[in-house]
This record gives sequence, structure tokens and C-alpha cells, in this order.
Amino acid sequence: MNIAVLGDIHGNYEALTAVLQAAEQLGCDKFACIGDIVGYNANPHECLEIIRNLDMLGVVMGNHDSYTSDNRELLGFNPQAAQAVEWTRQQLSEEELAWLGALPMKRDIFLTSPPARFSLVHSTMDNPHMWGYIFDRFTAAASMQYQWTPLCFFGHTHTPLAFDKTDIVVGGTYEEIQLQPNHKYLINVGSVGQPRDRDPRAAFVTYDVERALARLHRVEYDIAGSQKKILDAGLPLCLADRLAVGR
Repeated sequence: MNIAVLGDIHGNYEALTAVLQAAEQLGCDKFACIGDIVGYNANPHECLEIIRNLDMLGVVMGNHDSYTSDNRELLGFNPQAAQAVEWTRQQLSEEELAWLGALPMKRDIFLTSPPARFSLVHSTMDNPHMWGYIFDRFTAAASMQYQWTPLCFFGHTHTPLAFDKTDIVVGGTYEEIQLQPNHKYLINVGSVGQPRDRDPRAAFVTYDVERALARLHRVEYDIAGSQKKILDAGLPLCLADRLAVGR
């Protein structure tokens, strides 16, 4: 089984379709999503429809999914992100908003053939509803205390990082991780729709269950097409500009 793990799609249709094409070429037969399907970019409905029609092992809620799904005050959002959330609310049907609002904050997945256990969360395992960020081994260690599986995929920072715990937690950037017995791993899969690690290419991870191997992949996509849609929708210029520089 080869699983494509993706997230922080943020309504970027061009990036999502490019990632799915790459996943197909890599032989992925299942999918998992760490949330934030919507927000920032101009195709929330289309991206939501695609995700809902994939052969998904699990999808969890991101902060943009959560705030889009109701009319709460947009606490903690910068003005540009808040404008995008308010715009996105108007683009989705009541049924789509209800689906987003019903997503779980975290999920443990148990496979039988081949056997494997892993978790999905958008932010942190310890307080997923607080939308905290994991950037270092200290915040990773706090999250891992509430991680009951050997492997957890997460997102939220839009920056691919991985953390490995035996006696202590170590972490950093990665391209490929050979998962070892008696270790605990916390892997940020990067962002499909708005990378922030100075690499504008869309990011996702493949998890080869039989080989116990996680790999980061980067995919070129039509950035100019995504930018034009953002501007045509009247969304903030900075949301378009940042796509070209991966920030």
C-alpha cells in the first residue's frame, strides 16, 4: 500500500491537481489529508469536491476549515487570511460547510494488510483545537506525549519538517525517512497550496507501508494560473504574490 498524505491545500486547484497526477504516477492507491482544504486561494469548492471523492483513509480539520464552517469571529487571523475566510464562506454550500465543520480534530488509523498504525492531526496532538505550531523539538516533544501511534502526519506550518523520538527528540528537514521499530515519528507533510519554505513547488508525502518508508515530494504547478484566479476573485494581492516565492 502506497499512501499519499497531503494537506494545507487552501483552495489551490492547480496545485492539488498537479499533486494528484504525481501521486498517481508514483502508484499511490490511498490518500490521507491533514486538513486546511480551503482558505487563501480561489477554488475552495473544487478542491473540496476532489478531496471528498478520493479513496481517503482519513481527513482531519484544519483551522481554516474550522473557521470557514461557521460564523465565529476570526481570532488569530491576519487581515488577508480573514478576508479569504470570509470570501470562502460565501462560496460553499450549506452542505459543504456542514461537512467541514464535522471533521475530527485528529484521527488514529489502523491498517491490517499490511499492518500499520498512524495518526493525522493538523496542528498538535496535545491541544489540536488551539492551533499551535510545531517548529522545534520542544513543541514536537509536547505533541508526542499525546501520540499513541508510532507515526503521526501533521501540517499547519506549511513547512516540511520531521521529528524522531527514541530517548530524546531530534528533528529537521527531510527528503526520505526509513521508519525504524521502537521509534516515534512526527512528520509535517508540507503544503500543497501555499508552501512557506522558500520552495514554491507544491509538497506532499508518500508513505509506503510495506517498506516503512516516508518520502517528501515537490511538484511544479501552474502558479500563474492560481495567481490570476486570486486576483480575479478580489482576494488580497499578497496571497497571489507569495505563491511565486514560497513564503
